[in-house]
Amino acid sequence: MKVENKVEPRYTFSINLPLSLYQKLINEAGRGKVSTFIREMVEEKLAESEDKLVSEYRECYTNNPHLLKEAKQWEKAEIESWLNYERNKNKPTTVKWSKKLTNGRKVN
Repeated sequence: MKVENKVEPRYTFSINLPLSLYQKLINEAGRGKVSTFIREMVEEKLAESEDKLVSEYRECYTNNPHLLKEAKQWEKAEIESWLNYERNKNKPTTVKWSKKLTNGRKVN
């Protein structure tokens, strides 16, 4: 059985750094390894931010059980709304007109 390895698209961008910071970066990462170093640091920082946000939500809901109940109600409403949208997205919509046009004139 062959497993496909999908390659994620890459983007190149430029940043401006003070020379002193660039030299520290080269010393820390090593020549030719700056991209890998920066990618790993950014991934780590983003994971930390996500973990912090999750823990703050947990703390908020632990200290305020009524908020947890309300959040669950909102989540249920959002899911129901999405399911209704999915069920009805391919159905033709009907438009009700309160006035008809006849020969360019409005008729009640």
